[in-house]
Amino acid sequence: MKARSRVGVSRIALAAALVVVVVIAGVGAYLALAPSGHPASTTVSSTTTASTLSSALSVAVAAVPPSPLISPGETQNYSSIQVSPAGSGATGTLAVRAFAPSGLSLLLNQTSVPLSEGVQSIPTVLVASQGISPGNYTVTVEISSSAVPASNTTFVIRVVPMLITMLDVAFHPADATVAKGTPVTWLNLDSTIGCCDPGYHTVSFTSGANATSPVMKRFDSYTYTFGTDGVVDYYCTIHPFMKGQVTVTG
Repeated sequence: MKARSRVGVSRIALAAALVVVVVIAGVGAYLALAPSGHPASTTVSSTTTASTLSSALSVAVAAVPPSPLISPGETQNYSSIQVSPAGSGATGTLAVRAFAPSGLSLLLNQTSVPLSEGVQSIPTVLVASQGISPGNYTVTVEISSSAVPASNTTFVIRVVPMLITMLDVAFHPADATVAKGTPVTWLNLDSTIGCCDPGYHTVSFTSGANATSPVMKRFDSYTYTFGTDGVVDYYCTIHPFMKGQVTVTG
């Protein structure tokens, strides 16, 4: 009886030991296979933040005015490229480059801008070769930065046969000569003059033609084609001391 009792006790002890071993092995396997809570949380947070910043940042590029005018053989410096970062966390430097077709040059006053300074205007100089034909020409502005994806923006430069600008309350050139049938375009570049003059202008012919342009605000233009030869005098009805003359040859 004592022998049988010892055998029973030994079997019970052995079974208990096996249960303990199995439980310990199971716990160890679970801990080994389960991901660590803290590192997993950090990784997800980092990925989400980077994705959010990437989608939140953007840069808009525009030409001012939207379609600059120039005539063959001219250099004009009234236009600009406007760079407008949008979104939070904009840091770093944005590289800006311009590409123009043959016969045109677009020279930027600066080739990089800090993203942290908000909307910025880059003064530009337009140059048209003497032999370029009138028409619309597409210019591309490329931006690139480590903070935002690279992108291209296009706009149109209009080359007109003859351009007369209105700036500092005067016509430039005041005396122009064109062949009969040539369109002449006037472009207002004036803004506020003094304390209360918004810088609006008109073109009104006093001889050789009978026409008056609409009132032109800054960057508005007016085109007239002279069908007969002769000398045409004109002035601004808002500022009568502004006078000009176009000689039309046959």
